[in-house]
Amino acid sequence: MAARGRKRKYMSLEEELIALKEEVNECEEQMKELTNRKKELKQLIEKKQMEALYKAAMESGKSIEETISLINGNKEENF
Repeated sequence: MAARGRKRKYMSLEEELIALKEEVNECEEQMKELTNRKKELKQLIEKKQMEALYKAAMESGKSIEETISLINGNKEENF
């Protein structure tokens, strides 16, 4: 198989296999980097959402326990 973006060079099967293994390794490394970035972004989104929830709870004038009870639907139970 030809490498991406390049004209195919005439290689032996062994050379082609080596080149293909190198390309697979590069793709696997890129996949790891992208997966890590995805995880980081999810964590940042979750943190931002938690901060927004906390801010809304504080601005409501209710305690954290009252807010949790409201969210859980247990309006009369204490946390």
